[in-house]
Amino acid sequence: MATAGKVIKCKAAVAWEAGKPLSIEEVEVAPPQAMEVRVKILFTSLCP
Repeated sequence: MATAGKVIKCKAAVAWEAGKPLSIEEVEVAPPQAMEVRVKILFTSLCP
């Protein structure tokens, strides 16, 4: 599915406050503006 020029929905780990657990939320990501790129991250991890 092509996403160029479209708003996409992604899951994100959001830090609402320092020292608090991350919250997994669905966020909307706008299309990139001039001099910006959008990359697809397939895997990631966080270390305690």
